[in-house]
Order: sequence, then C-alpha cells, then structure tokens
Amino acid sequence: MDTKFSSSIAPVLNDFLAQKRSLGYKYSTEENVLRTLDRYWHDNNGNNTDITEKSLEGWMQKKETETVASRSNRVSVLRQFTLYLNSIGKQAFVPMDKYIKSHSVFHVLNTTEIQELFQVIDTYEHRCRQSPEVTRMIQEYKILFRLILTTGLRKSEALCLRLQDVNLSENTVSIYQGKRRKDRLVYMSPDMSDLISEYLKYLSQQIGSESFWLFPSVDPAKHMSGGCAQRFRDFWNMTPSALKCEKAPTIHSLRHTYVVLRMNQWMENGYDLKVMMPYLSRQLGHVSAEETFYYYHQVIDAHRIIHQKDTLASLVLPEVRVK
Repeated sequence: MDTKFSSSIAPVLNDFLAQKRSLGYKYSTEENVLRTLDRYWHDNNGNNTDITEKSLEGWMQKKETETVASRSNRVSVLRQFTLYLNSIGKQAFVPMDKYIKSHSVFHVLNTTEIQELFQVIDTYEHRCRQSPEVTRMIQEYKILFRLILTTGLRKSEALCLRLQDVNLSENTVSIYQGKRRKDRLVYMSPDMSDLISEYLKYLSQQIGSESFWLFPSVDPAKHMSGGCAQRFRDFWNMTPSALKCEKAPTIHSLRHTYVVLRMNQWMENGYDLKVMMPYLSRQLGHVSAEETFYYYHQVIDAHRIIHQKDTLASLVLPEVRVK
C-alpha cells in the first residue's frame, strides 16, 4: 500500500507501519495519524531526522477542536512509533502516556565532568582546622556519591541505609519503604562492594565500634542529613567544568546520569531496550518502564555527549582511595 509519506522520516514511518501490519494489525486509523505527523514534520523540520521532544512539541499540543481523549490516542500512536525506533537502535524521544509539557530537566554529567568531580572529592582538604568527625565525613562523601552514581539510588534511600541493609557477599542493597512505600533489592558492582568493604573498616576505626548507619552523621547515632546536598554543590563548584555549565548538577543528577550511561551501554552492546527496561525500572524503584524512559528522554541530547564504550564503574571506582 502506498502510504504517500513525504517527509525526511518517511522511510522509518513506512518501516514501522509495515512491521505492525506484518504482526496482523490493520493500523488504518493509526496510519492516518502517522500521515498528520508526516505532514507536520515536512512543514516544520525539513531534512532533520532527529526525533526530539522539541521537534515534536507542536504536533503533540492539543488542537482547539480536539478532545482530550482524541489527543491522547494520537500521542499514543506517536509513542508506539518512537518506542519502535529505539528498539532498532535509533534515538527518539518517547512521550509519556499523559504528556506534560513542562518538566524540570536535570543536568546529566558527561565523562569529563564525572572524572573532574571525583578528582575534587578524592583530593579535597578542608580549608579550616578539621575535627576527626569532619575528616570522617569527607571520606563518607566519597562512598555516598559513588554509590548513587553506580546504582541509581535516590539520595534519601542512600542516606538512610543501615549496615544490615548491605550484603557485600551478594553485592546487593536492600531498600525498605522507598518511594511509594515499596521495598526492592538493588544490585551493585563487585568493585563497589569491595570499596564499601574497605570503607567499613575505616569507619569502624574512626567510630570505635561497628556503625549502625552506612553513612553516620557527625553524631554516629544519626545518619547523614540532606545537608550533604550543599557539600555536593561545593565539590562541583571546584571543578573546571562548573565555569562552563549553564545548569549546575545536583545529587539527583547522579541518578539521572546512571540511567543514561546504563542505557547507552546496553545499546552499544546490542541489547534490546524493551527487554532490559523492566530490570532497570525495578533497580530504580519506578512503577513502570515508561517512567524510566522519561528519565532518559528528557535528556536525550546527552546521549551524544556521554556516548562512550567505557563501563560506568571504570569512570570512578578504580581511582578511589579511602584513608
């Protein structure tokens, strides 16, 4: 059937339509939706073939004569199309089922920024006279920020970890009553486990006994507070990249960076994202794979910056030195 697609994305529109029909779907109504997308693309994006949130923004807006349900159905077809593109290795923004125009976009660190950040953390010396507690806390930051970057934990989840939640022989961390009161098991690399093992020896020496918390505060009876966010900003502002960065990263940016790096690595290794996404979603404590795709596609341009063949752990773990 001649679909009469004419835009620069016509080839992939044809391929997507052919795949759906080969699976037995009529896809007649959906073809009409794809035609409107093709016309919009031809009129607004010219020869561009990068399917980003910005390039689709006008098409996804609700029309004056359109009901909410009609618009939802239209965006749903786009969603299936972009998921197909990602499954064959072509980067494309995937809209949520209920698309929201404005979101807070987090900075995703590239390889250079990651290395600079941990270089600062690893070599940091407190400017003022430092107490044993302050010295200990500096060592804790080295582990805390690496753990978030290499596992995708939320800041609150990492700060509240007890020693009994960490299983170094199994390379796992148990999260109890996380967001939405969900429990889950998070896996970490053997290198991260080894790093924590050495850190715990140091922690025991400093406190004089086994700590209850993985990241104790100045008062060992309490866990580190959310004030570590300020320390993260201090470390970042000491990096050369801070002077060139328009939107400074936060601790939560480490979680976003984990998602992007992990998905990039899977695509480079030829893994099917549709198969792998449910595993990543469970690791992150997301309700669905769609929520995880949003993490990735709100920073889709970062793919071109971070696209490396290095493993995530190799960026930071071999360089750490715990006193």
